[in-house]
Amino acid sequence: MDSKPFSYLFVNLLLIDLRSSFPSLLAQLNSTDYPSTSQRLAAAFDVLSSFIGFLVRSLDNEGLAFGFSVAPDLLLKLRKDIAETISLAIEYLRDRWDASVAGVSGLHPSARTGTAATSEGTRLTLTWESMKDNVNADPLILAGIRALAIWIREDENENLRNESAGLMDMFLELYKTSSKDSLDFRYPTLLALEAILSAEESLEAFLSQDGWDILFQDLKLVLQNTSDDQIRNNSYAMAEGNRGLQVVRVMLVVVDSPATSFPKEDWMSVVTATAAMKVRSTTPPSIILEFQIAMLQLSAALLSKAAGGMMKRYITSYAALSGLVNQLEIQADTMVDKVEGVEFSGLLEDVALDLGNLR
Repeated sequence: MDSKPFSYLFVNLLLIDLRSSFPSLLAQLNSTDYPSTSQRLAAAFDVLSSFIGFLVRSLDNEGLAFGFSVAPDLLLKLRKDIAETISLAIEYLRDRWDASVAGVSGLHPSARTGTAATSEGTRLTLTWESMKDNVNADPLILAGIRALAIWIREDENENLRNESAGLMDMFLELYKTSSKDSLDFRYPTLLALEAILSAEESLEAFLSQDGWDILFQDLKLVLQNTSDDQIRNNSYAMAEGNRGLQVVRVMLVVVDSPATSFPKEDWMSVVTATAAMKVRSTTPPSIILEFQIAMLQLSAALLSKAAGGMMKRYITSYAALSGLVNQLEIQADTMVDKVEGVEFSGLLEDVALDLGNLR
């Protein structure tokens, strides 16, 4: 029977709801209805994010393992509709962020004076002060960025990636101001950056907004939070290691970019931080070991691209980095998961070879 699956119909309805809601959202920001609207649309984005992940896994398995089957023409239409929705979301995020930091962009002129006439009299409208503290706590922004990041990572749409690069200032500011007491924008931002930074123009925007320094400051924090010997069962430290691994992946995209001829001097602080890493006396959780190996890979990549003079200035780090390779190799050999241990050993052998070639 030629019919549309419920999952297709449901996601399509969510996409329609999102697209039809964007045009009026800015006008609602100072209304009492906005919080509930934000929650509803955030939930729609969360469902969309989950569906994209499910769709990718099912397509990788030809839909057999999940009992999921959608006709090719419906998949193409769904892809087009998701891309259009994400594009409109990018426009809204840009306007929403501009309004939060400038207080005027995208707002109705009556809202710029701080008051507006209504049928019930004059009331306060949206102002810069009223939005500045709320933008970091808006669940719609977090859910929208998460869906955007997942989609542009899985769907290699260069137009959407270029559009997303226009949000670079927002991404980095939200990343920098994220904390345990607010919504955490760091993970979806890192996921988005890994896809966006493949374009040279995006790399320029990232560096001009101090993106490397923002990520490096967080990387130092991760190193502190994963160096304690008593963290084998500490879920917080493991989460930190996972974020650190994602930070390193973004930095590797920057270093490996054809637009990066030589690393900047301040980037080489990563090498110094890696050389000073503490290796635990007991076998760490695999994610932390993987993070430490990634730090070595990033350091080797920086050194391999550094000019001759810069390489000589960091010659004293080579012995420390090689020593870390040996220590982590011992830990990989003692891992309970032997398959994972073998994989890590292979990565460490590659790092050792790269460091040897630099001498």
